[in-house]
Amino acid sequence: MTGSSGKRIAVLGWISSVHVQRWARGLTSRGYKVKVFSLGGKSQDGIASTIFPRSGRISYFTKAGQAAREVAAFKPHLVHAHYAAGFGWWMLKCSGCPRVVSVWGADIMDFPNNLPKRWMIRKILSEADHITATSRLLKNVTEKLLPQASEKTSIIPFGVTVPDEIVPMPETLPVGLCYVKAHRKKYGPDILLKALAIAKKTIPELKLTIAGEGELTEQLKMQTARLELTQNVDFVGFIDNDRVYDLIRDNRFMVMPSVMDSESFGVAVLEAGACGRAVIASRVGGVPEVLPDGRTGLLVPPRDVNSLADAIVTLARDKELCRKMGEAGYKWVAETYDWKQSLDAMVALYDRLIGL
Repeated sequence: MTGSSGKRIAVLGWISSVHVQRWARGLTSRGYKVKVFSLGGKSQDGIASTIFPRSGRISYFTKAGQAAREVAAFKPHLVHAHYAAGFGWWMLKCSGCPRVVSVWGADIMDFPNNLPKRWMIRKILSEADHITATSRLLKNVTEKLLPQASEKTSIIPFGVTVPDEIVPMPETLPVGLCYVKAHRKKYGPDILLKALAIAKKTIPELKLTIAGEGELTEQLKMQTARLELTQNVDFVGFIDNDRVYDLIRDNRFMVMPSVMDSESFGVAVLEAGACGRAVIASRVGGVPEVLPDGRTGLLVPPRDVNSLADAIVTLARDKELCRKMGEAGYKWVAETYDWKQSLDAMVALYDRLIGL
């Protein structure tokens, strides 16, 4: 799958998203001329873009006409909206070429919570020439919203970069676990701290590295002090995407304690697998699709502090189990979610829609 040299792809999406950046760069590497049209965000090296300033909650609607004109001036062979809500509306204003919309999760699981929003999402899905979903869960939700979409919806996961060989877990690696998500309530970092306080009673040397930042950061730091975990928890702040794998490898396993079913995929689970590390995650949304329970990690009920603590103790006590799950995770991700496979699938879809 090499793409079509010179064919122009208009990507409608938030340019600061690592996923939008990865698609833009990946498609460029396959010979397409890609331009990202974004609402807010910062320009990125090597990615052509037009960024419209955000000016309130209805900016997607007020900027739609201008965005459509800029897209038309680019003369694309295909328009691809990433995230049905918002950028999908921009897609409706574009014409003259095939149109694709990718559903990401909250855009079809949370956004259509009233009749006007439901009408809008159904219209966007119905007028797209093709729909891609990152998981079976999202494909099912899409088809529930619009049954006739089943014939034009395919699963193309985000995918992750998989090293050619697994990096073995060092024998001397401390009993560490990591959290690599935004500090938001729906991702459950406060629940993780409560579970750690319980697990620490059994394994005092536990070390948790919390990456990322968000509206809960200061609250989490206060909670850490209140639970007497200051010596066990290290807040390292925002980690660039190219440093995430190093952070994961510095730990025995990753924990992803999300509490919302809108956790539609779980890229962090795949990143841990690519690094040869086991994962503990909540059984929510599409996470069970990417984490075979008992094989590449452990699934626990969401918001269940005691079950999460038990899982942490289980993996912290058993280095060999961590190693086996990490190796199984690497194989699973390499066979099923390698980024190159996702890019191949998108290129094949584009070429079919463009008519090559």
